[in-house]
Amino acid sequence: MSDWMMGGRRPRQPEEGYDVMQVCLNGHQITASAETLPNQRKQFCDQCGEKTIDSCPDCKASIQGYLKGILSVRSIKVPNNCPSCGTAYPWRQDSIANAIEVLQMEMDAADAAAVPTLVNMVLIEGPRTEVSALKLKKLLGKLSKPIYDICINVLSDLMSETAKKTFGI
Repeated sequence: MSDWMMGGRRPRQPEEGYDVMQVCLNGHQITASAETLPNQRKQFCDQCGEKTIDSCPDCKASIQGYLKGILSVRSIKVPNNCPSCGTAYPWRQDSIANAIEVLQMEMDAADAAAVPTLVNMVLIEGPRTEVSALKLKKLLGKLSKPIYDICINVLSDLMSETAKKTFGI
């Protein structure tokens, strides 16, 4: 017979759902346990000084942290998009805008106009990912070597696995 059945303390039931992650606007994780361990919260990032958030700026859903009731020593990845509304978090939006800006640096107006659509298509796994990656790769071939290298570095962190394979990354 369990101790709790004999009048002892009832075993603690694990909480359901996810804890809350706190992240700075540049994408640095502050804590993945902001709800359970509120003393780990910070108003500003100690790495870059940027303001921190713990919910989607669009729909206000909490950023998912650790699964409650599970003890883990592994860190979890900072998400790119809100699972509730699909909107890219601020750090992802900034990375995408930077990639587009770098790509457009040496392009003529027609090529530069195609870049935002192509970049957005290579970020996700979808039916147009491979074709968009091929078109983007062709555009990148027109750039000087230094700009090409920078573009590949910036894009490699953002691209879907299909697009990376198309680029040979």
